[in-house]
Amino acid sequence: MNESLQPVKDAARRLGISVWTLRKRAYEGAITSVKIGAKLLIPESEIDRMVREGLRPRRSAKESGAPGDQK
Repeated sequence: MNESLQPVKDAARRLGISVWTLRKRAYEGAITSVKIGAKLLIPESEIDRMVREGLRPRRSAKESGAPGDQK
């Protein structure tokens, strides 16, 4: 593997989740991680994948059923 590995703290900050949530997902095997000694590292490609999968299409107010949008 010849890609950048990010410390859990940095990866969690970029993903907008807690360090403990990221660690839990890594230990469950939901995300790829590398453990070197006591350090848990997340590959850059895995962070990018999680960002892509976390994105949702933006819904218009009309689709969301917000009050006052009925015409």
